[in-house]
Amino acid sequence: MGFSDHMASLDLAVMTHLGDGLCDYQGADVTASGIEHIFDEAFEVYDENQIPMRVRTISVLVADVSESKSQDTIVLPGRTWTVQQILEDDGHIRRLWVS
Repeated sequence: MGFSDHMASLDLAVMTHLGDGLCDYQGADVTASGIEHIFDEAFEVYDENQIPMRVRTISVLVADVSESKSQDTIVLPGRTWTVQQILEDDGHIRRLWVS
């Protein structure tokens, strides 16, 4: 197992351990059902004036969702979120700003 394979297995372990259940991802180029996710209600980002603000994010495994774009939707039990922006993508986990 190479280093990147090892890191991917660690990311999967983190997602499985910290996951907030299953969600469905729907985009123009990708659809994935029953995938693990992490929901964060208070992730801090900076606006164009460098003023910090808190946003809601959902993180998914890149292996489950190969591509993300603005206006994709993430369906959780009782709520549907719309992707506003990709905030982080390390090749294993992608953090998405949702509203």
